[in-house]
Amino acid sequence: MAFYIKQQSQDINEKYSELTENDKNLLNEYFKIEKFYRYALKEMQAKIENLDDYCENSFSHNPIHHIESRIKTPENIIEKLHRRSYPITMNSIKEYLYDIAGMRVVCNYINDIYQIIDLLSKHKDIQIRFVKDYIENPKSSGYRSVHVICDIDIYVVGAVRVIPIEIQFRTIAMDMWASLEHELRYKSKNTYSEEEKANLKKYSDELYAVDLNMQKLFLKKTEGDIEND
Repeated sequence: MAFYIKQQSQDINEKYSELTENDKNLLNEYFKIEKFYRYALKEMQAKIENLDDYCENSFSHNPIHHIESRIKTPENIIEKLHRRSYPITMNSIKEYLYDIAGMRVVCNYINDIYQIIDLLSKHKDIQIRFVKDYIENPKSSGYRSVHVICDIDIYVVGAVRVIPIEIQFRTIAMDMWASLEHELRYKSKNTYSEEEKANLKKYSDELYAVDLNMQKLFLKKTEGDIEND
């Protein structure tokens, strides 16, 4: 174990040579608990997949199109702490960074998003901290999504750890817009003309209208099936 820790420290010094010693020391501490964020993502994905299966069996409908997950890179963790002017400590990571473990749940319809969130909130080992609803209140850019910050209990060798996860819920249309807008912003180095900003907002609004109409059509076509279930 001592050799492993020494080797890991050497690897950090080589891979992150541009960081300060304080930053490197923090990463050494963070890597000791990184596995718990990975465990939490696996637990959460399993729970959400089970909810999708429950909806299929109960309502003859799969609300979830697909799920993506990721662990924030060490570089991004350090960058965010500096950008937000947080102390470079493990306490800062635990207290301020809710999105080290991140998940995106892409649903078929808008109603599906709220149904999955409601079902998720009923789990006794999940505590929802707060919800940011960018569907009801979209960002000025046109971005729409529901961000849920929640804590999940994970059981490791007889102990319980509480790990925060950020889950972004979107429809297929919202995910398409957000993904393409992100690509455009990256290519244009975050610079848009006022006309381009207005167009992006317009495209988002048009896709939202499509979302609503597709949902109405789905409800109309499945109304009898739901009543029979």
